[in-house]
This record gives sequence, structure tokens and C-alpha cells, in this order.
Amino acid sequence: MSVTKQDVIFPLQPEVDFSLDLLRNEYGAIRSRFVRGCYFSGDIVLSDVVDLFKEWKNDAEYFILRGTLEHTQKSFNSVNDCVVSQYIYRFIKASKRGNDVYRYLVNEKLKPLDKIRNITFFKDDWGEKNTKFLFVTLTYDTKKCDVETAWKNIGNEYHLFYTKLHKEYGDFEFFRTWESTKNFYPHVHILIGFKDTSFPVFIHTDKKGKRSFRIPRQDKDKISSFWHSNIDVRGIDNTGNAIKELTKYVTKDLCSDKGNKTNAMIWMFRKQSYAISKGFVDLIDTNFGKEIDVSEPSNSDLIKDVMCNCNQDVKNWEFIGILRGEQLGFSSEMWVVEVKKPPPKVVDMLIYEYNRWNALHRGRY
Repeated sequence: MSVTKQDVIFPLQPEVDFSLDLLRNEYGAIRSRFVRGCYFSGDIVLSDVVDLFKEWKNDAEYFILRGTLEHTQKSFNSVNDCVVSQYIYRFIKASKRGNDVYRYLVNEKLKPLDKIRNITFFKDDWGEKNTKFLFVTLTYDTKKCDVETAWKNIGNEYHLFYTKLHKEYGDFEFFRTWESTKNFYPHVHILIGFKDTSFPVFIHTDKKGKRSFRIPRQDKDKISSFWHSNIDVRGIDNTGNAIKELTKYVTKDLCSDKGNKTNAMIWMFRKQSYAISKGFVDLIDTNFGKEIDVSEPSNSDLIKDVMCNCNQDVKNWEFIGILRGEQLGFSSEMWVVEVKKPPPKVVDMLIYEYNRWNALHRGRY
């Protein structure tokens, strides 16, 4: 999906409602820091957090940039042309985990993974099967601790698992994502590619007739000993399908109820939704020849994308602040809006927001 640019006629707007409550800023927008405060003080429960996350995600907010356009103009009283300056305002829809802008940015970041070569380690009809890639799921025993403690500790516990695995099996690269269970506990999906270790693989059929590829019990038990709760380990027959499977947790599941619950917990407990080690692509395809930006998308990515697609020679871009699309009269489907002469009521809003933002953040966004 490409970034759209539209000309807008601003409708008459009601006065900005500056009423406050415990969960919103003065514009009425949900803020995660207020949600966390209310949750940890016992005023709301996790199901409320999911509902608040969905409201926040669907509330379109816009970064506001003001630039200067310069053009020459003939002078009636002089033989020399004069330079005339004019402001242009650009409103850029914020990327919020799970919204359409975020999905676009995630897909753009992960798209190169579809183009790296596919390594086939074995096929069903091969007699001897071996693989260097494992798909590991680390679940969380609900008897171990409460939900908050689990999300608080999951990062350090995963790092400990990583360290023990590295010590036992040597160097590896990974692609990792979190997921929330129906009872809000975290679990971890990891695609692990070992550099110097290969595992024998056999076909396992469970009671429901579902087939999967498994590694020997000795290795499965060893890997399981590195984690405090249940663990699932599968051998990978080819890298292409495994990457698609893990990418699904980051992209396709964003729009589902399960995705909302996962992203609400990530939002609440301040986690990165996914991580890819820097050597992951090179391990699979040494000739790929393109560096992939493996970081999670941010609003800076969208702003850079918009500026790269700008055909105007704009100087001195300045950050004004953030306003809700509801206040500005924008449809949430509008990603980028350019305006040269905002109506007076909008100008008043921009002046107020500029002063408010600078007082709170000193111009940083």
C-alpha cells in the first residue's frame, strides 16, 4: 500500500475539548502511560487494557510538520526579482502498532525476506533427514507467577535461554516474536538457524493425525532444560516456509482478536513485537547483497518515506506537534495531507499545539 497525498477542505470544527480523565490527554486521546498507571493501581483489568488498546489503535493521530516554500516573484518597482516565502503544512498519520500504517511499514521491512533464497534441508521421501534450523515455541506456566511478572521477566528469561543454547550448540542466528495466550501470558516463537550444528529429524504423527518433524529426544530434552516451562521444538525442512510461518505472527495476525490481545500486551508492557539478528539473512543467503533493516517500524520510518516521495523543494522543516484526525476533520484513511493555507480555526489549533508540545517536550517527537 502506497502513501497517499490528498488536498483537503477543512470542515468547520467544534471547539477542542480539553476535558481530562485518567486515561486520556487533554485532547481526549488514550495514552499508554495512563493505562499502565490505572492497571497497576488496580482500577482496570487486562480485558479493559485490550479494549483501550483497540481504541488507541483506531484513533488516527497526525504528526504535523511545517516547511518553508520559496519562489521568485517579479517586482513592479525593481528590475530584480524578489524571493517570497510561504509555509506548507504536512500532516502525517502516526504509525500505531496494529493500524494500517504500521502494517504497511512492517510489510515493507519484512518484504526482503521473501526474496532470499530458500534452503531445503530434506523432503518427506528422503530416507535420512537432517536440519540446521529449528522452530521453537517457549510457553509460560501460569502457575509460575502472575501475568505482570511473566511479561516483566520474559525478556531476561529469553536471554538466559539464548545464552544456554549458545553454550551448548554454538553460534546461531534467529528471528523471534512474542505472542499472548488467551489468558494473557506471553510465549515466544523463535526460528533458529545454527551455523555448525545439524540435527537428525524424524516424522511424528500425533493423535489427531497431524504430522510434524521432530528431533531426537536427547536434544529435545537438553533444549527443554534451558527453559522453565513447556517447550515445543520442530525440525525445519526448508527456510522459506518457516520464515512465512513466523512472519504471519507479525503481519497477518495483526488484524485478529488474538493479534489485538498480543499487541495490547506488548503495548502495555513496552516490548518489541519482533527481533531479527543481524546475521540471520546472511546465514541463509550469503549472496543476497542487500542489508535488511531488521528494526521494528517507527514513526521516523514513515516520515522519511514521505519526505523521500516529496517532489517539492521545501526548506526548514519544523515539528509542530500531534493532533487527532477527529479534531482536524480527516478521514482515518488519509495518510498524508498537505495544506498551504489552513483555515483560521485550524491555525489556532496549530499554535496551541506548538506551544503545548514545546512546553512538554522541547520540540522532540
